[in-house]
Amino acid sequence: MNASYLPKRRRFLDYLQLALAAAMMWAAFPDQGYWFLVFPSIILLVSALDRVKVGRATWYGFVFGLGFFLPHIWWATVSVGTYLPWFALAFVQALFLALFGMGVALMRQIDWIRRSLFLYSFAVGILWVGVEQFRGSWPFTGFPWGFVAYSQVDSPLRTLAPWGSEITIGLVVVTASVLVRRAFSFVPAHSAFWLRRPLAVALAGLIVAAPFGLQLDAKEEAGQLRVGVIQGNVELPANTTYGTYMKVTQNHADTTLEALEAGMDVDVILWGENSMDQDPRTNRDAARILRGVANEAQVPIVVGVVRYEDDARWNEALVWYPDGSIGDVYTKQLPVPFGEFIPYREYLSILSKDTAKVAVDMLPGDKPGLMRLELDGQRVDMGIGICFEAAYEHVFSEAVRLGGQFLAVPTNNSSFGFTPEATQQLQMVKLRAMSLSRTAMQVSTNGVSAIVWPNGNVRKVTDLYTSDWIVEDIPLRTSLTFSARWGEWLSYAVMGLSGLLFVSGLVRTVATRRRVQYASR
Repeated sequence: MNASYLPKRRRFLDYLQLALAAAMMWAAFPDQGYWFLVFPSIILLVSALDRVKVGRATWYGFVFGLGFFLPHIWWATVSVGTYLPWFALAFVQALFLALFGMGVALMRQIDWIRRSLFLYSFAVGILWVGVEQFRGSWPFTGFPWGFVAYSQVDSPLRTLAPWGSEITIGLVVVTASVLVRRAFSFVPAHSAFWLRRPLAVALAGLIVAAPFGLQLDAKEEAGQLRVGVIQGNVELPANTTYGTYMKVTQNHADTTLEALEAGMDVDVILWGENSMDQDPRTNRDAARILRGVANEAQVPIVVGVVRYEDDARWNEALVWYPDGSIGDVYTKQLPVPFGEFIPYREYLSILSKDTAKVAVDMLPGDKPGLMRLELDGQRVDMGIGICFEAAYEHVFSEAVRLGGQFLAVPTNNSSFGFTPEATQQLQMVKLRAMSLSRTAMQVSTNGVSAIVWPNGNVRKVTDLYTSDWIVEDIPLRTSLTFSARWGEWLSYAVMGLSGLLFVSGLVRTVATRRRVQYASR
C-alpha cells in the first residue's frame, strides 16, 4: 500500500468529520432547533483536534467555524444584498474558532492537564467559553452570535442560566461532550486504568443531569404589570415601506387602535425599534398620530425613533404619555459596526464604495439601559436594549442592578426577510429572561415578537411580516441572580483563564521543541 495513502485518507475523513460537526452545530439553532446536536458536534470537533498538531488543529478549527457560521448567519446576505460582507463576517468569526483549535493543541502540551481526564475536559470547556466571550467583545463591540448556550434555551440546561448564563451553560455542554469523547476514544489518552472510561461517562451524565434539580422562579415580587406588545408590520420590500412617508408609523397606530377596539386593556404599550418613521419631537405629523393613539389608549407608549443632528444619528426609544409629554429616553449604547456606523470611515471609504450605504454614522448612547415608567402614580423601571443589544448581557444586567423590574428589546427585523435572524435573536432574549430572572419581551416591528417569562415560558410568538399584538400580565421582580451580580466578572475570569491556558501551552510547546532540537545536535 502506498505510504501516503493512509495520511490522505485520514485527512479526507477528518474533513468529513468537521463538515458533519459544523452541520450539527448549525442544526442546533433556529430554525431547525435540534439543541441536542450540540453535544455530538463538539465531540466530533474535539476528536479531530485531539489527533493533530498545532498548525493543523488551527486550520481544523477555522474550517469548522466557517462551516458553521456561513449558514448560521445567512441572513446577512438578505440584509445587505451582497455576499462579500456575509462571507467576511463568517471568515472573521471562524478565525476565533481557529484560535480555539490552536489553544486545544497547545494545551495538550501541559502534562498535568493532559493526563487528567476531567481537568483536560474542563480546560477545553474553559477555552471554548473564553474564546466565545472574547469574540463577543472584540473587535469593536464584538459579535456574540452563535454562542453554544443560545441553542440550549429550550433544553433542560436552561435552569443553569441564573448561575452564570451563557458561560456556565457553554462550559457544561463542552466539558460533558469532551468527557464522552475521551471515554469512547479508541486511543487511550490518559491512563490504561479501565475504570476511567465508565467514570467519565457517569461524570458527563451527572453534569448534564444536575440542572434538573434547579428551578427557575417566576413569581411576582413587586406586583404585576399588564403590557401590550404591538407589531404593526413593515411590508416587503422594507425599503419601499420605509420610503413611504409615515407608513410604518400609521401601521403601528392602526394595529394599536384595532387592538383597543378588540378590548385590549393594558398599563403600557410597547412599539418596536424604528416604529416611528419620523421623530415626534420634531415632526408634527408623527406627533399628531402618536398623540391620537395615546389619547385613545390613555396609557404610556414606548416607541422607537431615530434622532438626527448635523452629521450624526442616534437610535432611541422614548416614552410618550397621553398628555403629549415625553418621559425617559434611551439611546442605543452599542451600534452595529458596518451596519449602523463605519469604523475608520476615512480609510475604508478608499477601499470600498459600499461604505456609502451607511451615509450617516450612528453614535452610541452613554446612559444605562433603564427607563422609568410613571403609571397612575406608580413607578415601574424597565431594563431595555435595542435590537442586537439582546446579545450583550451586560447591557441588561446593569439595568437590573439599577432596579429594572422587567426587560424589553425593541427591534426591527424587516431587513432580514424570512430568515432565522429574528428567531435566533429571540433565543438571546429567552436567555436574558432566565439568567436575570425578569420577564423579557422582544418587540419587533414586523416579527417575531414574544413575551418570555423569567422561567423561559413563552405564551405567544408572532409570525413574520404580519400585524399582530400580544397582551400579558407579567410579574415584576426585584431579586438579583448570580448572573446579574457577577456575570461581567465571570466573563473577565474565563477570558483571563483561557488566555493563561493558551500562553502556558505555548510556552510549554516552545520549550519542548527547543529541548528536542538541542538533544538532536
